[in-house]
Amino acid sequence: MSPPAATTPKTGSAPGSDAVVEPSPFGNPRFTVFAAGNAINNIGEAVYATALPLLAYRLTGSLTVMTLLAAAVPVGMLLAPSLGWVADRWGPRALVVPGLLLQALAALVMNLVLHAGTPTPAALFVCALLVAIGAAAYRTGWMTGVPGMFPDCPVRARGTLNSLFFAATLVGPLVFSLCLPFLGYEGLLWLNLATFFAPVAVWAMGVHPPRVRPGTPGAPGAGRNWKLSEGWKAIVADRRVLDMLIVQVVLAITCGAGFEALVVYSLGHTWSLSDRAVSAVVTVMNACMLAGNLLVAQRKRIRPWITLTLGMTACGLSLLLLALPWWPVFLAAVALGALGEGAVLSTVVMMRVKYLPGPVLGRASGLMWLVTGGAALLSPAVTPALTEALGARGTFLVLGLGACSALWYLRRGRRDWLRPSAPVASEPNA
Repeated sequence: MSPPAATTPKTGSAPGSDAVVEPSPFGNPRFTVFAAGNAINNIGEAVYATALPLLAYRLTGSLTVMTLLAAAVPVGMLLAPSLGWVADRWGPRALVVPGLLLQALAALVMNLVLHAGTPTPAALFVCALLVAIGAAAYRTGWMTGVPGMFPDCPVRARGTLNSLFFAATLVGPLVFSLCLPFLGYEGLLWLNLATFFAPVAVWAMGVHPPRVRPGTPGAPGAGRNWKLSEGWKAIVADRRVLDMLIVQVVLAITCGAGFEALVVYSLGHTWSLSDRAVSAVVTVMNACMLAGNLLVAQRKRIRPWITLTLGMTACGLSLLLLALPWWPVFLAAVALGALGEGAVLSTVVMMRVKYLPGPVLGRASGLMWLVTGGAALLSPAVTPALTEALGARGTFLVLGLGACSALWYLRRGRRDWLRPSAPVASEPNA
């Protein structure tokens, strides 16, 4: 199955407009095949992320070991800029299959160690870290390869794949709950190992990033600057890209893991909900985030400045409403905030494909992941400190004001979003 000839995507409209108009990626059978393999892999990773910490706790009884394993994912993401450099230098193909094979090999060794008996925390962490590095390499490869694989709809293809990832975060724990009585923890980890080969099968069917011919835009060459700093220059050179990075940093701090923990705490402590009811509310949050993602990704015409503004407005308003002492308002605010967060995250990942130049897409994306990942680590530190000083409701107010600050910043840069941009550059086919 060979890729179709590259064509100019319809990512522009009239001068002075920031709208993106593209056909649905599901009109391309190759996208359906690729999305299916990617979704199977994501569901397996969601099952793995649920099963491994619980199994480690059952074996060791140590919260420290659980935390250590959870830290493998953010530690693996520290390599994002370097992986982006590899994608720009040698093309996305250099990362996809090697990343998948590293995941599979590390998961195989982990499963064998677990099956052999009581594993050491160090052995589990090394295996989990290698799985995380392989996953980061695979994701970097296909993310930077989307414009070349689907040149008619790169922006919507990227957004749709992001929606499928959010859906996997909902399906994975459900698969875990349904299959645990029959397969056990180790059986679920073996199931996760099998899912790594779905994208490999997709590659074997011919659905993968095209080769880059020497001498063409984005191809390796002696005259090109391969410094990592070129990625950062591309970020700060376009006000729209910088705006998206700042908005995502604000979102990561105000609506990150610390905020989510505070919501769960409030549900149990302030509103006295049972564990089952708290779980139901969290499921509603995840579903609303997926809905917000889909509302942006599946629109034929996307106006990124408007979706960013509306999404951050929803996030800021929801945080302010969470401070009110009325249960119906609290529940509605939780849903509204998740909807807005999903819309913002979808817009950000889609517009990277549109606004970042193809030759530096990997490096710039890797640096943006590193910055936003660092911001996400601040959330669990900032939110508890605020709660200790101001209480839960005071913390919601402060976080809400912080989220609203992004609206002021977006308003200042509105004119830059209206200038026409060059179409997404796709890579020529081999």
